[in-house]
Amino acid sequence: MLTAIEYRELLGAALPAVVDADTIDPNPQTLFTPSGHRNALDPDTTIVRGGRGVGKTVWFKALQDNSLREIAAKYYRLDRLGRVDTLAGFGANLSKQYPNPRRLQSLVDKFRPSDIWTAVALFGFGIPELTAFEDWPERVQWVVDNPGKVEDSILTVDEKAGQDGRIKLLLFDAMDRLHSDRRIADQLAKGIFELALNLRTSTRNLRVKLFIRYDMFDTARLNFADASKLIANITDLRWTETSLYALLFHYMSGADSEHSKRFKSETGWTDRFSGDEAKQRGVLERIANKYMGTDHRKGYTYTWLPNHLADGRQQVSPRSFLSALWRATQRTEEDFSGHAYALHWDAIRQGVQHASQIRVQEVKEDTPWVSNAIEPLRGTQVPTEKDEVIRRWEESELVSELSTQRSRTSELPEDDHGGQAMFATGPLNTDYEGLISELIDLGVMTIRTNKKLDLPDVYRIAFDIGRKGGVPRVKQQ
Repeated sequence: MLTAIEYRELLGAALPAVVDADTIDPNPQTLFTPSGHRNALDPDTTIVRGGRGVGKTVWFKALQDNSLREIAAKYYRLDRLGRVDTLAGFGANLSKQYPNPRRLQSLVDKFRPSDIWTAVALFGFGIPELTAFEDWPERVQWVVDNPGKVEDSILTVDEKAGQDGRIKLLLFDAMDRLHSDRRIADQLAKGIFELALNLRTSTRNLRVKLFIRYDMFDTARLNFADASKLIANITDLRWTETSLYALLFHYMSGADSEHSKRFKSETGWTDRFSGDEAKQRGVLERIANKYMGTDHRKGYTYTWLPNHLADGRQQVSPRSFLSALWRATQRTEEDFSGHAYALHWDAIRQGVQHASQIRVQEVKEDTPWVSNAIEPLRGTQVPTEKDEVIRRWEESELVSELSTQRSRTSELPEDDHGGQAMFATGPLNTDYEGLISELIDLGVMTIRTNKKLDLPDVYRIAFDIGRKGGVPRVKQQ
């Protein structure tokens, strides 16, 4: 049987130090297929929502890879997915297939967003009139000048795809990078929605799939005719407890380690146990103590870890989950190397603190206004009264800070992709009740039955907000 040290070595080999889909591409060995993601991959599902680190970019990349798409089609029994030809409409990487943020900035000043994305689609479909042009302004101008030929071209591509028994799927990801100004980014996103609706209602074999963050999606933005047909085709990328642990054991099973084969043979683990909680608990108890302490009063490790990483929508990102375990492995080796298990419960707590710091940093990058709203609560304790939150916001002049944030963002330097270094996502409301509602919708805040406001641990800890009996706050250096 693998010893505690050997299990720790296996975890060290299996868990990536950086869990970032922008820099790590999926491959047949690492690709994991959570049971709840089937609808997200269906070609007829147009809008796929999810927070940061839940797998949007993983699936965006995987769907463009023939071998990975075949794996997903087989596992999910999605025969239509095996007949899909995919192309990228927009993503984080620079590509000649679509205009990067710098080009988009100039295009949106001259053209309607729907015309820009129609040009992207026709260029991707290989329409000769579009591929003959050297750059995007000429391509979009052709779309504007030739509405009849645009329709004919779409019809021709659709008929050819039908004859070949294929579906052409245009994929969009990293929509937070469309533009540094929230208002313009919203306009560009609306143009993608309009293209998606047009292809969905006017063709049989041409489809669009958008991977989008919750803060970028707002049904109020879909204020055009028949938009309800898109809303009816929305799904969320969610991870259950069993999916998270199945992902961990999937990584351990495929690790480049001499212990990987022994792990599979001794535990009997295969991916067919992905939804088997009892099996998973048994495997986890070989790696960590059953309890988060000496007995059950501190909680059961299997549920404690995901519970303390969940946001206000009760969702846990696999990025946070794996980051917490990677840190727990490190800390156990450094501070509890003689422990009877590969992971010590105090190290797991430190792993949650580490994941909280990463999550809060992501929030500061993605939605800076959220950080502005939570910072005034630093040093307090939750749950807390709504009046206390509003009092602290008034003392910090939060509304004034939010009103000037957009102007400051416009002065930021461009990043490597030609866009602003920070995406200026501001709140839809600047009144206090509206801010609280938005924070709840984003999963940063929750409201208890007694009307007190609370913060999930994954945000609370790194923001230095306390809770009696909760995971300790991160000590400031």
